[in-house]
Amino acid sequence: MPVLVDPTGEVTQATKPLAPRTRRTLQGARVGLVDNGKRNADAFLRALGELLQARFGAQEVHLRRKPNASLPAPPELVEDLLARCDVVIAGVGD
Repeated sequence: MPVLVDPTGEVTQATKPLAPRTRRTLQGARVGLVDNGKRNADAFLRALGELLQARFGAQEVHLRRKPNASLPAPPELVEDLLARCDVVIAGVGD
């Protein structure tokens, strides 16, 4: 008797709820941009920061660079961004 095997796997990844929204717009926001250290990430994020200020009214843009693209941001970098920023965007360049 043939045995049928279902080749599809099961997804066991838990879903997490989105973080609560603290802002509706970027008007007047202090924005942090995190460069992962890869090539051209800084150029992209500088251009993004200018766009966020010109088009969406962001008040300040703080560009920071992670020391290693493969590792999480160091705690002191995270603390600095928490103190200075309302919104943080992590960029990936390559």
